[in-house]
Amino acid sequence: MADDLLSNHPARLTDDGIRVVKDRVLQSAHGFFETMSTDNGAQAFKCPDLVAELHRPLDCQVRQWVSRNAVSVMAFGILSAVLLRILWSIYKRRALSKRAEQIYEQVCEILEDNAINGKVGNLECEPWVVTSWLRDHLLVTRERRNALLWKKVEELILEDSRIDQYPKLVKGESKVVLEWQASGSLSGKMKKMRGAAGKTRSSGVGAIKLAEEICGSSITDKDQRSARKEVTNAFM
Repeated sequence: MADDLLSNHPARLTDDGIRVVKDRVLQSAHGFFETMSTDNGAQAFKCPDLVAELHRPLDCQVRQWVSRNAVSVMAFGILSAVLLRILWSIYKRRALSKRAEQIYEQVCEILEDNAINGKVGNLECEPWVVTSWLRDHLLVTRERRNALLWKKVEELILEDSRIDQYPKLVKGESKVVLEWQASGSLSGKMKKMRGAAGKTRSSGVGAIKLAEEICGSSITDKDQRSARKEVTNAFM
């Protein structure tokens, strides 16, 4: 090995110089490395373990660390897998509950609209809706395979006192139907209140403009401001 290294890097040395360098290298190697004899009687050097540790490849270091800490690595892997599974289950449960609430709100809107249309005399609209029809209408194909989703929706429907659920004979078959029993909803009342308030404000503005057009030039600016204030207060 020394001959090969010196022949590859002669550094412009003479043969005598190469021999001197080789002797010194071997002397240093004998003092630093452990020596041993091979089966065929040749002399060999062994690198110290501490020095060899510094020159190990990274993949070798990883394999040795894993082999020394096999129990800890397995325990960490199992705990990580369990934690990920728990987090995924929590995420799926929350997503399912959120989607069930969205579908439940759509059910309420459809049932309420049917009840209102039935009251105004729309003969083509029944006040009730078949549960299976409603399910197939609101759920996409992928969601229909998840029986737990519609079960969550049914639980929310059963908890709602405004919705009545009962069996009914439809086209010769017994079906479970849903019907909106409340006379009105809070959302509908709020819409009516907003509409009435908007009409009142628009009526007040119209009355002010009408007074200005009628009075025209016979009323001064001061009188117009006073009249506008009085009309506004009257409609507030």
